[in-house]
Amino acid sequence: MQSRTLILLTASALSLCAAAFVVQATPASQARPGVQADTNAATAPRMPHRARQHRRGTHPSPAVRATIFDLRAIERLYRASGKTNALTGLYRDVLARTHNPGVRNYVYLRLAHAQSAPSNADAAIATLRQSLDENLARAEPKPDRGG
Repeated sequence: MQSRTLILLTASALSLCAAAFVVQATPASQARPGVQADTNAATAPRMPHRARQHRRGTHPSPAVRATIFDLRAIERLYRASGKTNALTGLYRDVLARTHNPGVRNYVYLRLAHAQSAPSNADAAIATLRQSLDENLARAEPKPDRGG
């Protein structure tokens, strides 16, 4: 008798999970035909970070991921030892040594964060504007070199 109860409870739980998965996977516009989907970004459910990365098609190379991992580890050590002032020097050194857009974007964001920590918003804004300028220059279409 106990095994039947256990089997029924397990089957019920699996059915409930499957139903929840189907409801979650169904877009709001298809779930209720007469109701418009909520497009407000503040209330819309957010995708997990990896899903957003996959959807955008941005898969950093293993070398870029390793570089960012190393930078995070170094930053943690600097912060743990109270040497947060050295972070700006570290990030400026990395910017001088790399031309990889993914690494540069990450470093610019971390540099701006480090600069804004002691209430120096002007330096952080200048850093982010420099990053924006680089990204805009990369985003401009290249003219045809046809002859």
